Amino acid sequence: MSLRTRGSAAVEKAQLRLALLKSVDENLDLGHGLTIEAYNYLINTTRSTLEAHNTLVSNLEESRKTIIQMDKALSEMSERMLSGVATIYGRDSIQYSKAGGSNGKRNKQSSSKAAPVVAVLASQPVQAAIANASINGNGTTPLLQ
Repeated sequence: MSLRTRGSAAVEKAQLRLALLKSVDENLDLGHGLTIEAYNYLINTTRSTLEAHNTLVSNLEESRKTIIQMDKALSEMSERMLSGVATIYGRDSIQYSKAGGSNGKRNKQSSSKAAPVVAVLASQPVQAAIANASINGNGTTPLLQ
């Protein structure tokens, strides 16, 4: 979730109110620190703080995007480094394993794809061996005549 820059309804409202108060009296002083000058100072301070905040948010977003790009580049280079070790030493080498490569996944896939072997004994007739085999791969039982 990225941060958003923000505006301030309070600043906009205060700016309008300042203009209206100045129409009453340019040097309005309501006592207890309620002056046109103090009001204008607070409006300007709030506006500049908001601008500084929005600049920080913008810089933070830029920094976030830079980190994402660098992270992606680092991941790609890590893969290329491992592929380079595999190219030079082979995927079954000790060096590949040391570099973080794994042979386990390939070994599991190749062993699970192996077809079951039906042993035919020399003393067993061929027709009896075929009859003992359950199916021929396409879902039907082989027939010999």
